[in-house]
Amino acid sequence: MAEEKREQPPSFPFAEMIALWQKMMFESFEAMVRTPAFTGILGKAFEGSNLIRDQVEKGLQASLRAMNLPTAEDLRRMTEGLALMQAQLQAVQDYLKAVERAVKLQEEWRKRLDETIQHVMTTQVEGQKAFETWTKQVEDRFQGLQRFWEESAKQWEEGLRQALAFGQTSQRSLEELNKTVWDISKQVFGR
Repeated sequence: MAEEKREQPPSFPFAEMIALWQKMMFESFEAMVRTPAFTGILGKAFEGSNLIRDQVEKGLQASLRAMNLPTAEDLRRMTEGLALMQAQLQAVQDYLKAVERAVKLQEEWRKRLDETIQHVMTTQVEGQKAFETWTKQVEDRFQGLQRFWEESAKQWEEGLRQALAFGQTSQRSLEELNKTVWDISKQVFGR
C-alpha cells in the first residue's frame, strides 16, 4: 500500500492576519474621522454636554431650594453683604479714632490754658509787664484754640456727614441682609 500524502492548506501566520486586520481598522477609522458627518456628530455631542451641564446645575439649584438649603447665589449675596458691613464698620472705627484724636487735642489745649492761667496767677507780682505778657499768651492761646475749634468743627461736620452716609448705607445693607435672611428663612422654615 502506498502511503497517501495529504495536502495541507498553505500556512497563513496568525500574526500577519492580526496586522492586516489592524491596518484595515486604522484605515477605515481615519476615513470615518475625515467625513463631515463625523465632525457634525462630534459637534452635537459637545453641545449636548454643555446642555447636560446646565441642566445638572439647574437641577442642583432646584434640589437645594426644595430642601430649604441656601444656594451658591444666596451664599454669594450674604458674603457680599457681610463684606460691605465690614467696610462700613471699619469706616465707623476710623471716624471714632478721628473723634478720639480731636478730644485729645482739646484736652491738650485745655491743659496748656490751665498752665498759662496758673503761671499768670503766680506771677502777678511782676506788674503790668507780666500782665501784658500773659494777655498776649492768652490771646495767642485763644487764637490757637479758636483755630482748633474751627478745625474740630470742620472735622465734626465731616464726621457727621460720613456718619449720615454710613447710616444710609448701613440701612440699605441691613435691609438687603434682612431680605436675604427672610428669603432664607422662608426657604428653610417654609413661611
